Amino acid sequence: MASGHSEASFPAEFEAMFHPAPTGHLVTGTDANILAANDTFLDWAGLERAAVQGTSLLDLFPVGDRIMYATHVLPQLATTGACGDLALDIVGSNGHRHPALVSVTRSTPTEGEPAVDRITVLGTAYRRGYERELEGALRRAEEAEVDTTAHRNALAESENELRISLRQSRMNESLLRTILNTVDIGIAVVDTDANPVMKNSRYQRDLDHATPNGAGGGTDSGLLVCGPDRTTLVSQDIPLLRAARGESFSDSLIWIGPPGDQRALSVSARPVSEPGEFTGSVVAYSDVTRLIDAVAAKDDFLANVSHELRTPMTSIVGYLDLVLDDPDLPGQIAAPLKVALRNSERLLRLVNDLLATATAGSAMAPRDVDLAVLIHDSICSAALSAQGNNVTITTNIPPTLPAVLDPLRISQVLDNLLSNAIKFSPDGGHVAVSARHTTEHIMVEITDTGIGMTPEDLHEAFIRFFRSDIVRKAAIPGAGLGLPITKNIIEAHHGTITLTSEHGHGHGTTVTLTLPAPQ
Repeated sequence: MASGHSEASFPAEFEAMFHPAPTGHLVTGTDANILAANDTFLDWAGLERAAVQGTSLLDLFPVGDRIMYATHVLPQLATTGACGDLALDIVGSNGHRHPALVSVTRSTPTEGEPAVDRITVLGTAYRRGYERELEGALRRAEEAEVDTTAHRNALAESENELRISLRQSRMNESLLRTILNTVDIGIAVVDTDANPVMKNSRYQRDLDHATPNGAGGGTDSGLLVCGPDRTTLVSQDIPLLRAARGESFSDSLIWIGPPGDQRALSVSARPVSEPGEFTGSVVAYSDVTRLIDAVAAKDDFLANVSHELRTPMTSIVGYLDLVLDDPDLPGQIAAPLKVALRNSERLLRLVNDLLATATAGSAMAPRDVDLAVLIHDSICSAALSAQGNNVTITTNIPPTLPAVLDPLRISQVLDNLLSNAIKFSPDGGHVAVSARHTTEHIMVEITDTGIGMTPEDLHEAFIRFFRSDIVRKAAIPGAGLGLPITKNIIEAHHGTITLTSEHGHGHGTTVTLTLPAPQ
């Protein structure tokens, strides 16, 4: 190859775009000497830059193409400045020919800048690849346009569905608010900060009544909320804040409002949660002021009537006892007097039960006692009744059971439970009394082998005046007040009472008392 111009120098910006161009590019002088060749051309032709730069472009053509370029292309460039789509071969390394399409444009010379020929070399194989890529790009563009149209249509359809859903949601919300404002119960949905997300007018009325004058409302306004005993609740015990913490509860009694104008509310709450996350609670408030007042009036009536009845009944029983103690009393007189005494004692027990029921909410008088002694005393008192029913009583009680209790009320509980166990275990039954204590609780169990209780009976056993069908058919005496009285007394001691039973003779019933251990 003949020697020509020295290596040309170009600005850095030109070099940065020139060499990585996707097609081969050459820059020559008007005499066809190569001033620059980009990396794409050299890689495609398999040539080294040092072997190309500074040589004649004609040396890269075979003889026929060289003659055609010298006699056809160069003269055309001199006249028109451009010549395109020439089918030429480029001789690469080892004399291998590379078919290519060559296009040439000549620049216009300026002062200090001579004219140069800019040559674009597109290998036939590369051209086919570019054509395929272009076809693919066009096809993808068409598909994208179709997809875009489909996507646009889908978005329009989704927008329409969302608009319909929003309209339906607003209608449902309006309907829900109308329903909530119709019911006579305060309802609120609160978040984890106890802020109402939704509420009805009844809830707002109750909230306003519980808000001190001049306060802005809300859980931070010093709400006038009291417990069942009408003492002010600390903030963490206010039902609304308990619900915001995720607690679930039912029929929690509170009093709201200023002294002299308080309302009784029964509050229930249920948490609302998404999978794995607590989001708030639904709280319902029922105004039970009239019910509480009615119950109090009823209890006052029962207490007054029972008190007025107990005094003469006590006198009747006492005088009958005195008369029957006379050893010279004729038999024909003693027999009806014994009937009168038995019925008077039964009536006195009923009056005492009514009085105990009416005063169940009265204050307890707890003190340090030995529960084991109270249990033994009650067993001794029940021994005669057990002997009459041919019932044996066994015990498993520690020597001592220190406790802080109201001994009179707990003795009443034990007497009631032992009386029931004996009464419902006739004809050779067995009653087992056991007690044990832990660091936190004292537990007492009384188990009989009597007639047992059905699941329905267990559910209603603590309702006042409830007596099961089997008890009424067996004509077993009682007023249905023993268990309700017992439950009230145990709960007043912050304890619990539970019943378990399998209905059927010989299975019997187990009553379990759980009381707090002294600290």
